[in-house]
Amino acid sequence: MKHVVFVDSTVSGLLAFEAAKRLGCHVTFVHQRDRSFLTISIEGDFSRVESYLQYVDEYIRVDSLEGEEFHDLLARLNAMRKIDALISTSEAAIVAVAREAELLGTRYPSHESLCRAVYKNRLRETLRTNNVRSPDFQVLTQCQLVQGVVPRLALPFVVKPTRGFSKQFSAVCLTQQDFDTFAENIRQARTHSDPVINALVSNEYLIEQYISGTLHSAEVIVQEGVVSCYATTIRFRADYNEILEMTATMPSGLDKSACEEIKAYVQQVFTALKLDTGLYHVELLRDESGPWLVEINARMMGSVAPQMYRMLTGIDPFEILIRLHLGEVIKIDDSLIDTAGTVVTIASRRGGRIADNYEPEMLQLLLNKYQITFCTAHVVAGQQVSVYTGNIGTIGHAIVFDSCPYAAAKKGNRFLAELSLLYGNELAKYNGPELG
Repeated sequence: MKHVVFVDSTVSGLLAFEAAKRLGCHVTFVHQRDRSFLTISIEGDFSRVESYLQYVDEYIRVDSLEGEEFHDLLARLNAMRKIDALISTSEAAIVAVAREAELLGTRYPSHESLCRAVYKNRLRETLRTNNVRSPDFQVLTQCQLVQGVVPRLALPFVVKPTRGFSKQFSAVCLTQQDFDTFAENIRQARTHSDPVINALVSNEYLIEQYISGTLHSAEVIVQEGVVSCYATTIRFRADYNEILEMTATMPSGLDKSACEEIKAYVQQVFTALKLDTGLYHVELLRDESGPWLVEINARMMGSVAPQMYRMLTGIDPFEILIRLHLGEVIKIDDSLIDTAGTVVTIASRRGGRIADNYEPEMLQLLLNKYQITFCTAHVVAGQQVSVYTGNIGTIGHAIVFDSCPYAAAKKGNRFLAELSLLYGNELAKYNGPELG
């Protein structure tokens, strides 16, 4: 029986426990008390985790993934039952897992290669050194931003932490006023943020060239350094703030030559970074000159995209993840997707409250109208909702299907418009030239 150890998780990533059990594995889950992505996501409601623990043979809490405690725990587990795979779906855990996997000798990208990918300044430096197309950039500290240091890059540009997640403390600056506002507000925003989020996000910021174009992701498997793609998406952004992604629409709607161009470009990127194994969520912009890397997430696709992929193909992506880390050769491509779906983000445009006369039964009628069978947006009358500023703190998600990607995305926007009326609260919506 193979021994698979999962470290931290996203909420969707909890589904990996059941997948591992189906594959006949002994399952251990290590959950850290500090800097846990799962803890942030469930907002203290541990009941959301309990049902998944039935598939776990050992559930272990540790104070931290840094220092000796985590290392010593893995050494003890490995001595009792050899660890065959060490895996994380959590952005907060991947660096520590890479370090320990290297010491254990399990399949994982090397710690050095992974850090080159997830620290955005190191990523840009590596691509520039290897002559791989990448936006121009510079790095400023938070102190420099607050003190009014003027970036050398001309506007427009994008500002984001060199190490972060979920679009926290990031902005597209089209004008000087945009940048001045960001610089003025960043210290206060960091001071009032969740301490765990604040600890996970760096205090250095990447200022990088703004690239206009369509936003996509490539969901890739890397084996022996060779990239294959099992799904592509087009990602529509909020109509009032393009840093905020509103959908993951699968497949991307790009023609075969454009998809091959993206695959070849991603191969260039991974070769330069010396990333030789794993599942990755790669975000790209595409303009008339071709693809440009936005960022590499050294874990599989997030949110509820894994559930959508399974609904579209009948294949559990968590099984792919586990089998890959156990050393199986994975052969799969995106030709299996012959219809289309979109993950629609449900989040408030301006914050406020859900209407006092809202009744949950009203939501079910709307879901039936749009033939939606997957929805995580569960609110009650009078509930306070936050302004949508990043992937943390959304109301929920729905998965919408139709005949092609653009039809699915249009249908999702219509659903949001009707749901806004039910909630009595304006929800964020998205646009794009492809949607007409």
